[in-house]
Amino acid sequence: MADKIRVLIVDDIPETRENVRKLLQFEPDMEVIGQAGNGEQAIEMAKEFRPDIILMDINMPGVDGISASKAISQAVPSAQTIIMSVQSESDYIRKAMLAGARDFLMKPFSGDEISVAIRRVHETRPKVTVAAPAAHGAASVASVASPARVKTSHTIAVYSPKGGSGCTTLAINIAVSLAQQGQNTLIVDGSLQFGDVAVMLNLRPASTIADLTDRLNEVDADLLSSVVLTHETGVKVLAAPTRPEMAELVQVEQMQQLLEFLKQLYDFVVIDTSSSLNDMTLALLDSADRILLVTQQSVPSLKNVSRFFDITDELDYRPDKVKLVINRASSKIGVPIKTISDTLKRPVVATIPVDDVLVATAVDQGTPLVVGAGEKRTVSQAIIKLSNQILEDLEIEDSGEMVREDSSRKKASRLSRLFGGGD
Repeated sequence: MADKIRVLIVDDIPETRENVRKLLQFEPDMEVIGQAGNGEQAIEMAKEFRPDIILMDINMPGVDGISASKAISQAVPSAQTIIMSVQSESDYIRKAMLAGARDFLMKPFSGDEISVAIRRVHETRPKVTVAAPAAHGAASVASVASPARVKTSHTIAVYSPKGGSGCTTLAINIAVSLAQQGQNTLIVDGSLQFGDVAVMLNLRPASTIADLTDRLNEVDADLLSSVVLTHETGVKVLAAPTRPEMAELVQVEQMQQLLEFLKQLYDFVVIDTSSSLNDMTLALLDSADRILLVTQQSVPSLKNVSRFFDITDELDYRPDKVKLVINRASSKIGVPIKTISDTLKRPVVATIPVDDVLVATAVDQGTPLVVGAGEKRTVSQAIIKLSNQILEDLEIEDSGEMVREDSSRKKASRLSRLFGGGD
């Protein structure tokens, strides 16, 4: 039988400590090894008993939960802290994470919520110290500066400046299609606040991208495999944070560093992006070899696409980096495809026909369009054709027949420059 997860409960209110203990008493894989009534006692008990998980109240007299967590993370790095609080403001969460906490539970919580959090944190705990080398043959973030890839990796970002254009559906199905062709493919949910990739694949992530970005010095292939989900189609999924406020903990520089690491491990990294054009989205778009710019045939959608093309010109993106895709295409309604291409002076590389019933059914069932019963439908075949086209184009580039270099300018002040700020 596997060792139980050893839990220390820290709260200045005895009734709260007892309630938490009762919530955990029926969990067969957990054992409460002690209770502390203040931060000082928690530090001493952590040193003595070496718990796996510490449930730490944030507001306590004397040494509070933040200070205690910081001291414990230094003295007992193997102990993983979960902060408990009635406050859910992002400032509290940020302070907790900076102090070394691995998760944040808002009181009151259910037995399921606390047990899931404990298991998630325990499963993704560091298996080695920060200074330990990666296993033989395994990459680590620390080695990203000089990666040793056997084959070229490619990153595809799926973006639309207009929400509701179907980017997530396209990103998922392109990733699945590539995986079905034998490509080792990861989809990253870059819509950090309200990402839907996991739910649309009927997956329930125990860990998310936020569990990696604050531990970059520890990330290796083994830790990544404990966070990344594998769908039955073979595509891998790195889910967005499960709570919107957790998105603030993922910094642009961390995301860039993580993406460089992921490129060492996968043939294709497909990124589903948010429609908000902020620094994070720009960083994701910058990292991509291809941007699939998704629009529908409505005038507002095309207006936003035109503005986005103006921005890509300002950013010095090469012309072939951004590929225009018409989603929910119809010959009966909306601006004609030829008119769109002529007006924008850009070729339309793919038209994905409208099939609202099939798409809605696939989303509700958590089943990709490009596999199973819907694979032969016109919309599914159009997506498969698009993924094949992407694969062929990038293979041509890899053979040296096309130039693939982008200018590598920094993004720190790009938004203010583009949108007239900072005057």
